[in-house]
Amino acid sequence: MDWLLNHPLVLIFVAIAAANLFQKIKRAGTPPPAPETTDGDAAERTRRVQEEIRRKIAARAARAPLAPPPLPKAPPAVEPTSTQGRPNIFQQLSQQMAEARKLAETRERTRSAGATVQARQRVETEQRAGELAQRSAVVTQARIATAAAASQAARSETSAVDARARLLTELREPASLRRALLLREILGAPVALR
Repeated sequence: MDWLLNHPLVLIFVAIAAANLFQKIKRAGTPPPAPETTDGDAAERTRRVQEEIRRKIAARAARAPLAPPPLPKAPPAVEPTSTQGRPNIFQQLSQQMAEARKLAETRERTRSAGATVQARQRVETEQRAGELAQRSAVVTQARIATAAAASQAARSETSAVDARARLLTELREPASLRRALLLREILGAPVALR
């Protein structure tokens, strides 16, 4: 038993050989299936061909002149057995193919229409974005100019306030006060014009 478990390939080979042997035995025991005649027209045609062949064989054997072939029977008003209830598969296939073509054409039309609408929307969106960008650029430039003017005014105010504050701070010291008086005498209006 351990030997079989250690050699699984041998076990598989034996199983395959046994299956083939059983299939051969089964095939040998059953007779081959007889051809089925499902179509009534095909059976009728086969019967007519067999009659004609038998008649020709009999005529050759008797060296008798050939008799005219029998007239074909009128087709029955209703088709026999199961072919009447079944619809023609080729008609069904052609209908399904036509429906599939129509569906594909409809999808293609909607897809192309959708693509056209999307392209228009994309162009409109890009135009709107461009307009908004221009507007925002103008607004931004105006804001920058306003801010620059405000900052310039604030700087000038700040610089004047800062200069005054520095000057007052400087004048609190006695040495700076002396120097300021001297500069006023030198740079200011002459004494005669005062």
